[in-house]
Amino acid sequence: MSQSSRIRILRLIVIAVAMTAVSGCNESVKKDDSVNLYVDAVMLDDSNKPDEAIAKLQKATEVNPEFALAYSLLGGIYLKQSKLPESIEAYEKATALNQWSYEDFRDLGKVYRLMNNFASAADAYAKASELDPQNADVRFGAADSYYNMQDYEKALEYGKAAKSLAPTNSEIEKLLADIYTAMQDNELAIDSCKRVLELKGADSATMLTMALCQLRSEHYEDAQTTLNDLIAVEPNNADALRHLGFTCLKLRKIDVSIEKYEAAAGVNPKDWRAYKGLGVAYMMKYRMFSSLDDPQAVEFRQKALDSWSKSLDLNPTQDKLLKLYKKYTN
Repeated sequence: MSQSSRIRILRLIVIAVAMTAVSGCNESVKKDDSVNLYVDAVMLDDSNKPDEAIAKLQKATEVNPEFALAYSLLGGIYLKQSKLPESIEAYEKATALNQWSYEDFRDLGKVYRLMNNFASAADAYAKASELDPQNADVRFGAADSYYNMQDYEKALEYGKAAKSLAPTNSEIEKLLADIYTAMQDNELAIDSCKRVLELKGADSATMLTMALCQLRSEHYEDAQTTLNDLIAVEPNNADALRHLGFTCLKLRKIDVSIEKYEAAAGVNPKDWRAYKGLGVAYMMKYRMFSSLDDPQAVEFRQKALDSWSKSLDLNPTQDKLLKLYKKYTN
């Protein structure tokens, strides 16, 4: 028998004794039946016989509709079977009957989160946080739920609380970076990203987030370094290559920009943004050569127009680019 099953049964013995002490004889017999059914269900669940366990629990709740532990176990079994609506129904009954069960509110939040019902998940996790103020996981769950609801103030509140309880948890720090990014607090987002990389090592998603925040803060040299580090880890990361192309444009490294934009388009031929940026880079080169009366300028102008044409083919809704394209083709 597993340790969790032993704990369930020990808890049940205490409850059964209490029920016997306060109940009449006939009522006690009925509740004893529900207890026996629950114990059978625990054993069946422990033996990997979930459907038989569910049948026992359903009978137990018919005998005793206020049997919170039975609903709790039922919710857990349904969760393991990925029957999420059924799991929610069981956990809702468990939490309604026992509003002091941290585990049931935690697991209810988990199931709602799996179903992308973030408002209900946040409520369940918040209740679990009240019942166990020292648990970082439920505060992280609440923070992530509020983040997905775009309630960034509440997300930050729970995210900070989670970090105070688990300061070396990289997932919590990554969520804080995402929250700060959504709140457009780029400097704090960059600090959180750096902390994630210290805790976790090279992580492409975190590095890309940090680079984008550095770009928004106009830290172009830092962004270039971050993107180069990312590409060293993932040479075919099209997003990183495209953003590095833009970064090099800002640093007036036109040839390098062209190289990176072309690499991005090579990795992802449907990346209209890469072709748009490539056209901008070639147009800048056209203007430079044109100012020097260099006949090669015409070649760069045509390459710019070809790139913009490709971008417009992939995404025709670019009104500003279309106007620019027409300006240079006339």
